[in-house]
Amino acid sequence: MTQQKSSPKLSQSANLVLVPFIGILSIILLIIFFNLPIIATLWQYSFDDGTYSHAYLIPFIVLYLYFTLYENNELQLRKKLSWFALMLLVLAGYILYVTSTAQISLAYWLAALMLLCTAINFLFKPTIKLFFPALYFIFLIPIWGLLTIPLQSLSIYSVNTLMSFTSIPVYVENEFVHIPSGVFEIADGCSGLRYLLTSLAISTLFSFLYLRTLKNTTIFISVAILGALITNWIRIVLLIIIGHETEMTSSLMADHNMFGWYLYIPFMLFMFKFGSYLAEKENNKDVTTNNSAKTKVNTPNWSLALILVATLLSFSTTLHMSENTVPETERLDVLAQPTIYKYSAIEIIDNTSMKTQLIYNFNENNLESKPTFFENNVIPKGWFILGKTIKHEEQIFKIKKGLKTATIKVSYEISGLAIGSASQFKLERLKHAMFGKSNTKLHWQFTLD
Repeated sequence: MTQQKSSPKLSQSANLVLVPFIGILSIILLIIFFNLPIIATLWQYSFDDGTYSHAYLIPFIVLYLYFTLYENNELQLRKKLSWFALMLLVLAGYILYVTSTAQISLAYWLAALMLLCTAINFLFKPTIKLFFPALYFIFLIPIWGLLTIPLQSLSIYSVNTLMSFTSIPVYVENEFVHIPSGVFEIADGCSGLRYLLTSLAISTLFSFLYLRTLKNTTIFISVAILGALITNWIRIVLLIIIGHETEMTSSLMADHNMFGWYLYIPFMLFMFKFGSYLAEKENNKDVTTNNSAKTKVNTPNWSLALILVATLLSFSTTLHMSENTVPETERLDVLAQPTIYKYSAIEIIDNTSMKTQLIYNFNENNLESKPTFFENNVIPKGWFILGKTIKHEEQIFKIKKGLKTATIKVSYEISGLAIGSASQFKLERLKHAMFGKSNTKLHWQFTLD
């Protein structure tokens, strides 16, 4: 009895079966490796932020979704070069270069996601399903804070409406809800953003895996969004009622985060049940799966892979991350000073008993070394703003501390151009970044009245 040896062609085919999935994984790893400073900002402002605590799961979910597509033979590698796909890839790379050079956080996060999608489009035949897993990374990018204020306003209005159906006297002033037992603040954390993000992440994932029609997908995601918002409003109303009934002595008044999840989990179970109902309606038609398609060898075009790697390398992020600490030069013997982080140097132009003028210089090779860094505060500690005026070349603040009043003048500088508006300054940074890096400065002047 003789033992048959496996054919070299069969062994080679077996090794190539996983190539499409490995190709997706390689693209993700290459973009991460070539843009480590940007990934570091995501780690700092997404993974370490409680609002985005789900971020740790997102990469695993993305890989699982792509593996599912691979098993269904829906990852098809391109055999020929697409000039249009190459143009999109180069454009996305250039946008990432410009936005990172301009140090616009929101822009370079979205540009990195765009680069991922265009890189996958360059190597694979495009389908709607091909881009969904990559776009799922949107849930770990800290851009959702833009919804906090609108959601907070919506929560205030809805809670005020719901409380009108109770017998508890309520007076709402801005974000504060006054009842006889005390005052509740509907702060940023009460906007319901966490529940909204969770509902969006779960509903879109479920729709991708189990729903096939646009109608059912739209219905399911809409129910998920509405349920998340209503859950948050009910949470706030119940907390107010509990506070009223217990004279503000309930332990929930100090820590009410978990209380919201206890309300949200039953809704999430209902959401899965509702999604299963929609999926079962769609599955009335038999769907046959061709198992032989899963083992079909999908060989890559290595010349396309080399072009992709060269393009990603050409537009890699050369800027680095800054230290979290403020340089020792912050400890200056001056009349007053702002709270400015991650600057590279500081110049004292004027320092008298009535006036202080400082110029902060920023490192153009650092992603976070910029005058508009979100933690910077041009108002000295202990002072309060009385009024603010924005002119073309400067901002003017009237401030007060006790019986003292003062005037602060602030201007942003890029390539010798002075700008008063922060938003206009960001636009100028983008314009200058198209032609290379530019130094930026912050001019700060404090004068006692």
